[in-house]
Amino acid sequence: MSSLNRELSEDSAFAAGRNSWNRHYHNSVVQPLLTDLYQITMAYAYWKSGKIDDHAVFDLFFRTNPFQGEFTIFAGLEECLKFLDSFHYSETDIEYLKHALPQGIEDEFFEYLAQLTAKDVTLYAIEEGSVAFPRVPLIKVAGPLIIVQLLETTLLTLVNYASLMATNAARYRMVAGKHIHLLEFGLRRAQGPDGGLSASKYSYIGGFDGTSNVLAGKLFNIPVKGTHAHAYITSFTGIDELKTRVLQHKEDGTTRDLLELAMEHRAALASVLDVSTDESSEGELAAMVSFAIAFPDGFMALVDTYDVKSDKLLGEPTEELCDLTDSVVCDSTCLGRLHDQEEEDSLHPSNIVTSALPEIPEEECNGCCAEDEENRCAQHAEPEEEAAQEEENAEDESNEQAPEPDETGHDPPPSITVEDEEPAPDVESEPAAKESDENGNEDIEDQNVCKATDEGEESIEELDDVQNDSEAPEGEDEITRCANCEALNTMIHHLKSVGKSFRSGLLNFCAVALALNDQGYRAIGIRIDSGDLAYLSCLARETFERIAERFKLPWFSKLTIVASNDINEDTILSLNEQGHKIDCFGIGTHLVTCQRQPALGCVYKMVEINNQPRIKLSQDVGKVTMPGSKNVFRLYGADGHALIDLLQRVDENPPEVGQKVLCRHPFQESKRAYVIPTQVEPLYRVYWTEGRVAQVLPSLEEVRERVQASLRTLRQDHKRTLNPTPYKVAVSDNLYNFIHELWLQNAPIGELS
Repeated sequence: MSSLNRELSEDSAFAAGRNSWNRHYHNSVVQPLLTDLYQITMAYAYWKSGKIDDHAVFDLFFRTNPFQGEFTIFAGLEECLKFLDSFHYSETDIEYLKHALPQGIEDEFFEYLAQLTAKDVTLYAIEEGSVAFPRVPLIKVAGPLIIVQLLETTLLTLVNYASLMATNAARYRMVAGKHIHLLEFGLRRAQGPDGGLSASKYSYIGGFDGTSNVLAGKLFNIPVKGTHAHAYITSFTGIDELKTRVLQHKEDGTTRDLLELAMEHRAALASVLDVSTDESSEGELAAMVSFAIAFPDGFMALVDTYDVKSDKLLGEPTEELCDLTDSVVCDSTCLGRLHDQEEEDSLHPSNIVTSALPEIPEEECNGCCAEDEENRCAQHAEPEEEAAQEEENAEDESNEQAPEPDETGHDPPPSITVEDEEPAPDVESEPAAKESDENGNEDIEDQNVCKATDEGEESIEELDDVQNDSEAPEGEDEITRCANCEALNTMIHHLKSVGKSFRSGLLNFCAVALALNDQGYRAIGIRIDSGDLAYLSCLARETFERIAERFKLPWFSKLTIVASNDINEDTILSLNEQGHKIDCFGIGTHLVTCQRQPALGCVYKMVEINNQPRIKLSQDVGKVTMPGSKNVFRLYGADGHALIDLLQRVDENPPEVGQKVLCRHPFQESKRAYVIPTQVEPLYRVYWTEGRVAQVLPSLEEVRERVQASLRTLRQDHKRTLNPTPYKVAVSDNLYNFIHELWLQNAPIGELS
């Protein structure tokens, strides 16, 4: 991971030193016409009604936290301030509005719009990057009614997605842990170019370490990362296509053929890793060599392009799939065969089930017992009659020799039973390659029923030698297992087939990485884009560690493993449970589209006009607004964590440390509590007043740090993924009484008849 950390650090330093001008970047799409038509028609109606001088206050807030969580990250404030700073209707805007608005609008209104700016607006907001909660206004806008009304839609679109995106990214950061790198790969799946840029920016704020989006890197100082696509690997079909094969040594400048070095290392690795070079793709090797020559200091390769198998595996089971050292063996002593069957019937091929794969009962034996009755475990002891029959069968096999105990002192498992009822199949009549599963692997059931042909006798003899067992009797040609042993074998060989689909890329990468090392360079790592990510990452890490030990290269064991492939929150949680060895996740679709919840649902409501409070009533209590201009304070408990957010009327005295404060639920009379805060944090700052930004705005890095600092103020039970504890938002006793008094004044009185 040190190499990836170094690169991210260097990218950040470059961005900070060379691209500080980008703080002045403004999205040209964000302009006054980026609004709903009814905002402008209301503005005309306000103007026509003589409400030019009316003063209003609007609150921008949300009602429910996203993603079934209990916190939200506020983001988008800087873009809101840029919008206020540039708010102006151009001549072409006015000309367009004359044609787009209904006929009959007076020319004086368009002249009024042409002179309109945000200089008389005051904007209050909580700090960007802070955790926020339902009903607490993120932004409070005060100013002339017409202009603050015209700001509504644009402010909402700038805050809604930004806050949703930052919250989503923060949740990914929490489930991944602080030591895992997260890269945003979502531009191609984002909602258009503006959505892609916003996703890159706000995922970085939320805790991601980089993006694949180059323009976002330039505009927002975000480290840019990437590897290569499968297309690069498949663009090479063989080593003869390599135009450049020579690479200079990093230190002394001597040149060597990198392909030759890689092929030498590949041959050596084949024995170290117990992988045949026949299982690797020559085109893939050529592609990796060419990429390594292009980027010797940044070699990171995609290793899952090819599901490479030997020719035998495509048409028939290979000896590896029948390897007794990795397989569950099954003979006539297995209770899986004897269960509910007579021995003779159970051995008949017509009664051997290979299509159904039931679970294996714990009490059934899978060849774990020795053949002789004295050493058989008590649980799997057979009836005397069956034991006697076994002894009879053993005597008939004159060539059978007693098995030698292994190193542990235990007898080896019994040999595979070979039936002779069926004639040996002709090689030419072997069935075609089996239908592949969704990962491109063969039908696993068929892989586990191994058939010995005349040409395959030598491989079976070799397998018997490995186990110190006798040769198969002549004429016996079929290897079978009972259904229960078959089920266990299927599970074992599924893992092997998954590993085989990974072997080509891993073998070729390691060979090229060692070749680079010979020339003074260090590879970065690999990316896995499909398959069982937990299993493959563990396999890759184990491989790297074995090579590091074998070749005395400690850094090789720490090569970076990047995983992509439609990853979401649940995927990462599952991988954590499986003990993955992934260093970095590349996340796209689920991150940038916020698939678990596509919108935050911020609203913009008038709460005061001409110093008169306004309330919106609804049968749905959740939609009742809290009237009047308000201040917000965050009260902290004795443990240092945020305890409650308290809304007060602006003319109330703020709460004080150590002083008892009555906090009430805004709508439920019985829910109330006293709080004695150890710290009181006023949340609002004035960010825009008198036509200019009133605060020094933090950099993107500082906002990013603010997110993590703010999250640390919450208790863990508020942040947990499953059933988080709701954070409390309360109102002062004064505001509670004010809300309910105004509610009664405005609620209609029904009449019964």
